[in-house]
Amino acid sequence: MFDTLKKIDSWLLPRNLNEQFSPYVWLIYLPLFFVPVVVFYEDPMDLVWTFSASIAFLSLYFHAYWAKRQDIIYHIGAILVIATLAAFVTATACTLFIYAGAFCSRLNPLKYAVTVLIGLLLWIITISWLFEFEAYFYMPALTFSLIVGILNIYQCALYENKQALILSREETQRLAKVAERERIARDLHDLIGHTFSVITLKADLAGRLLDKGQDKDLAKARIEIKQLEDISRDALSQVREVVSGYRSSDLLSELANAKNVFSSLDIDFHYQFENIDEQQIELESTNNKELAIVLRELVTNVIKHAKATQVTVTIKHSNGKITLAMQDNGQGFENSQHQGFGIKGIEERIQKLQGWVSVKSGGDYSGTLSEISLPLIKSNATKASSI
Repeated sequence: MFDTLKKIDSWLLPRNLNEQFSPYVWLIYLPLFFVPVVVFYEDPMDLVWTFSASIAFLSLYFHAYWAKRQDIIYHIGAILVIATLAAFVTATACTLFIYAGAFCSRLNPLKYAVTVLIGLLLWIITISWLFEFEAYFYMPALTFSLIVGILNIYQCALYENKQALILSREETQRLAKVAERERIARDLHDLIGHTFSVITLKADLAGRLLDKGQDKDLAKARIEIKQLEDISRDALSQVREVVSGYRSSDLLSELANAKNVFSSLDIDFHYQFENIDEQQIELESTNNKELAIVLRELVTNVIKHAKATQVTVTIKHSNGKITLAMQDNGQGFENSQHQGFGIKGIEERIQKLQGWVSVKSGGDYSGTLSEISLPLIKSNATKASSI
């Protein structure tokens, strides 16, 4: 049965809709069109015309979701024709005009959609005046077509703006990655380009000295080879320092990264500082890096397990310690799952630095509260400036 319904659904609607079941939900208003006719009909032909109009409307309704934007205007026009003809049978044909107004939101650009909606309202006024339709036809048709049409156009405009912002952010991130690659390439070139040139020259010189085979030349060759070894070791050390610098992270950077990641997942994220200035988090580098790694792990846990919609991080300074607290409103977890979320690794890492970890979930806590505390150690540069 489920497979049959799934096949029918795939036949009626495309798979790329933002809300796959919304088109079915909006059809709950369609019975307002034909049910009154079924209950109060006087002529059997009214039933025939009403059900024929309903079938024709449903065909256009589902086909509109497959159509291109520039073709939606034809579907709106066809629905208007069906609604106008149905208005001679029943005043509840106003329902079909409302559907036509709703489809105006799929027109592009925005001015065109509003223009077509206004044209639809003028059409209702015109036929109501020409054929002297009653107020209980044209008043609901005008009122709800206008309200539904404007709301749908507004929602579609918001969605398109959101998609444009997402695309712009992705392009910015790609450009940032390209810029970072270029920076790394420049740094490595500046670092090892000259070094390898010197190594090449000295290796060539050592080779020529060895070819001569004289004792004094062999002694000079040994000196050159020893210098080659020193230069290569120094270059290796510099490369390691540079690569380590690229790999290192800090707390502020991880907070910014968490905000970006949560934003892409539509999770509301806020962070705040208490008794410590954002621009003056003077942690000893090891502790700063450890808190950044812990924050990254906590963010990963929220994304994978919490199913949260809101996350708050507080960094506060108290009694010579810095405490990072993350609170989410997710589903939480049982104590038996505690070790499965990487918490044990965090505890081991923090305990080595004389800190402590507290994770509370369930009971009085909505979601999960994770707290990590470390001694606040000022850097040597800060200590020197304070003397």
